[in-house]
Amino acid sequence: MRFSLLCQNTGKHRVSDDVPRQTVNSLTFKMQNPGMLTVDKISLLAESWLAGLPDEIVKEAAACASLRTFEDGDLIHARGDACDGFYTIARGLVRFTRATADGHTTTIAVFEASNWFGELSIFDGMPRTHDGHAIGPTILLFHAKTDFMRLLTRHPIIYERFARMLSLRLRATFDLVEEAAVAPLSQRLARRLLELAQIEPSALNGVTLPRGKEVTLTQEELGHLLGKSRQSIAKQLRLWEQGGLIKTNYGRVFIEHPDDLTKIAYPERFGSTAAQKTRLNVSLGSTLSGRYVIGSTK
Repeated sequence: MRFSLLCQNTGKHRVSDDVPRQTVNSLTFKMQNPGMLTVDKISLLAESWLAGLPDEIVKEAAACASLRTFEDGDLIHARGDACDGFYTIARGLVRFTRATADGHTTTIAVFEASNWFGELSIFDGMPRTHDGHAIGPTILLFHAKTDFMRLLTRHPIIYERFARMLSLRLRATFDLVEEAAVAPLSQRLARRLLELAQIEPSALNGVTLPRGKEVTLTQEELGHLLGKSRQSIAKQLRLWEQGGLIKTNYGRVFIEHPDDLTKIAYPERFGSTAAQKTRLNVSLGSTLSGRYVIGSTK
């Protein structure tokens, strides 16, 4: 079995073949920043894309997977690369971006531990759709394409799992197309902020967190994400801050009341009266309670 280990002097990868596949399900890696990180492959898969499946399937998947380490900013794969396999995030974060025609880089999504990526290119045989870079020291569990396809052949229930997940993403993508055509900027920006904080699921990431999370995106990146200028994004954020809905400080956006932001993002859930009341409260500068965090650099 080939395990990718970090070379201390270069930050690159070296591969070791001296660890038997059958005996290793948990490995410890030393990365350039201090500390040791232990990865239990079975536990990771059991709480990720194999959650709820029989133990023997999870163990088999763990046995044919290797670990790859990356430092901050390392390229995992580039748009247009041929598919080499499937990744599950064990530690760290992965940012997915795409360069625009004018040379700007748009952030599509940021994934954290237990999320996975790479299945689209395996299933359709097409090249990678986005650039993927590590954010901070990152460890990925890697299944080579041949091993991944062998798992699917031996256990068709995994096919069913991915069919459902991809269907959910396709539905969410249809919603994005409709949203881009008819929704105002305030609604679209509110949705992206809630998704980036993982308070709401997105087309690329179905994982949600009860208390939300911090995401680092500049206002320019938010603008590229929505097809709007940085100035338009900044203007909308200022309006929400004046109304007490959010706070911006030291390159972060603090969502003071996610329930009210959700009413702006998804007015159909609450009816027109609730949505109008929320907009009125924000315009009057009401002070709202609770705090959720999204990183955004002014």
